[in-house]
Amino acid sequence: MSSRSQTLHAPTRITVKDPKSLKNFTLEYSIHSGSRRFNRDLASIFPEIADQVNKCLVIPVFLNCENDMVGTGSIIDKERDEKLENFVGWGKSICQGLRDRGYWADLTDPCSGYPIFSDRGPSIYPDVQGAESLLKYPTQNVGCCHILLHPRWGSKVYPGTLFTFASVIDVKQVIDGSAVDSDEKANECS
Repeated sequence: MSSRSQTLHAPTRITVKDPKSLKNFTLEYSIHSGSRRFNRDLASIFPEIADQVNKCLVIPVFLNCENDMVGTGSIIDKERDEKLENFVGWGKSICQGLRDRGYWADLTDPCSGYPIFSDRGPSIYPDVQGAESLLKYPTQNVGCCHILLHPRWGSKVYPGTLFTFASVIDVKQVIDGSAVDSDEKANECS
């Protein structure tokens, strides 16, 4: 296995409907295999898959925000809470769709870094650093926090991450099946 992460499906932007509020929101996802070092870190986040972690696909997800997430205040806090609910609700449905196909799948809570479905390991998953590692997106240091700088949306972005043993084709089918609209399509990388 290569010592570098590999992009298996380039970023694709879709619009999905929040199952709770029934409002549409835009997100972007891509599909990656991790490097050896990345996978070692995943094994400490998901101990139940530690012996198979090299089969894991990592799916960074970015929700487009109206407000700059570098800021503070009640409006920004409210949007962060909404984006968290959007991501977790949508992410759970995607993981369930992959589980229904017989695959292990999970997501991490962007606030805590802990898995939603799996037992916690000794480490947490940092979505911002994951995007920095997998996609080479820049970050901005704001106090003790790192803020992701998305190439299109800048710091008007909320990151989250899914993980699965599913094939790239199955991941695309389940995710694209959740879309109410697709703004762009990307080709798979070889």
